[in-house]
Amino acid sequence: MHVDKFARTAVGHMLKHYSRDAAHFGNEQIDRSRSCFNYNLAPDREKADIDYYKERLSKVKCQKRADVKTLCDWIITLPKVDFTEREEARFFQEAYQFMAKRYGEQNVVSAWVHKDEAGQAHMHFAFIPVCWDKRHEREKVSAKEVLTRNELRSIHKDMSKHMGYRKPAFLSGVASLVKNASQARKPKKIMTT
Repeated sequence: MHVDKFARTAVGHMLKHYSRDAAHFGNEQIDRSRSCFNYNLAPDREKADIDYYKERLSKVKCQKRADVKTLCDWIITLPKVDFTEREEARFFQEAYQFMAKRYGEQNVVSAWVHKDEAGQAHMHFAFIPVCWDKRHEREKVSAKEVLTRNELRSIHKDMSKHMGYRKPAFLSGVASLVKNASQARKPKKIMTT
């Protein structure tokens, strides 16, 4: 998993990329013949993603500066395990539920699962980073306050824990794979005698 943050000027382009509505993509590893297998897990709001983004943004306080990050995108990749189609769909559904609960489903703009790129299937969980402004007692947009250092440190562990509590048993296997992969990245102490 990793996260990207985007200012307003990039949002339209990114949403078109996620939904594959753009005529041209910067990523040459997209196989357009497989794009029909992509799907969006976000609620069907009967409007374009960009329209929902604008509507939600209009309901919260957002500074008008060009550098304000108004859209965040967690990229959640399917672990390299032999999944059936049903298990894969369940994995992404559980990941979506975890993220929607964490960041608020009303802030979710889209959650496209891409199966048309080289490598593993992955989900772009795109959301508006909304938090509570205690001083003014209202919701506001602040990627800095939503994606804090502590948040970035804990989300992998929290996601792994969430996935480990889910059934069927393959999700427990996913949690242990995620845990093992993160432990493999840690430097090992070398003992000398």
